Amino acid sequence: MSSRSKRKGSGYELEVVRDHLALGVQSSKQPLSGALGGKYSGDVQIAGMYGECKRRRKGYSSLYKALEQGGGSDVLFVRDDNRETLVVLPWETWRQILGWLRWADLYPAETIEETKK
Repeated sequence: MSSRSKRKGSGYELEVVRDHLALGVQSSKQPLSGALGGKYSGDVQIAGMYGECKRRRKGYSSLYKALEQGGGSDVLFVRDDNRETLVVLPWETWRQILGWLRWADLYPAETIEETKK
């Protein structure tokens, strides 16, 4: 993987963390993008959940198109044969769910300055 790709991936992980912190929800970027495993699995940790962050120039166009069908959907369910169903949410839907669950109260975010330590 090129240095440019690593920077792009790391930058997106940080963007996801900062977006959650702005909502007041605990989030952090995992060391070495989860390569350490165990409690450091995944690229990010959001409210105790491990998450992967994938960003491609146009690699997910079909997901966006599927969400836009029928005037725009709030959620997309996808599954390959012999695999479990995945749930894809637009950011606005996810933000609303976090609010309904009051996750900012349950998993309060540290300030951005505290996460830089």
